[in-house]
Amino acid sequence: MSKKILLFGLLLCFCFSVFSQPSINEVLSDFPEDLIPSFFEGETIERYSVYGQDVASIAFDGTMGKSKALKDSEKDNVFSMGLSCFVPYPESWKDLSDDEKKLNIINTLLSVSTIKGITYISHSAGEKPKVLFSEAYTLLDKDSRKQAYDAKFTYAPDTYEYQIAAYLKDSVFGGNKYIIDYDIYESEIFMTITNYTDLKFLVFSVAKKEEVSMCVDVLMTKEGIALFALSSVADRDPVVKTPIVEVDLPSAFMRRITSLRDWFVIEINK
Repeated sequence: MSKKILLFGLLLCFCFSVFSQPSINEVLSDFPEDLIPSFFEGETIERYSVYGQDVASIAFDGTMGKSKALKDSEKDNVFSMGLSCFVPYPESWKDLSDDEKKLNIINTLLSVSTIKGITYISHSAGEKPKVLFSEAYTLLDKDSRKQAYDAKFTYAPDTYEYQIAAYLKDSVFGGNKYIIDYDIYESEIFMTITNYTDLKFLVFSVAKKEEVSMCVDVLMTKEGIALFALSSVADRDPVVKTPIVEVDLPSAFMRRITSLRDWFVIEINK
């Protein structure tokens, strides 16, 4: 009898693992109905709170990304930008188990060094691609400048919290330290990048420590990856005026999370 009960329990665990991933249609209850066809056709949906748009509406039900977007929307001192898109699983993953897919996603998001060289479309360069991060690497810790190897998991945990420090040299905001938090819960992997040093444009302050976050929220579904990216800026006006130029922060950070989305898609397809 005990063997039968044990076998039944193992089967239940197996079934839970297999069927815990939602269908993409189950996580779109708040999604603007008129944009759902475009979403499934592969278009990127964008929202800006500074334009009175509901950023949380394009995040996926029950996710950490949606929770953060909702919390940001309740703060008077925060504005945010978000995008969502549907990313098919790579063809090379067709024979992988769900755990193997999840492990690939986790290790992709941990591979900070591969962010080096990613590009964005620069308005000032005539709508041409420009390198966003000329340097990118993991640090030994947040108070060090010493480079470390990218972290790499050997298995995909069901739930886990992990934090690293990183250095990113931005084409506009210069070289800065960031804290990167990873929250893993079942079929969701949530990455949050927060500035640990002040961001500056030349010598002019753009954002103080911990005023800016950039998030990549990856939700594994039965059909593919539901990806939501979010950037939030606290205690700043949307436009930073300097004697030289005005820096449009909503546009700047939308370009950055778009580039992080592109980086993720490129890396999982290698």
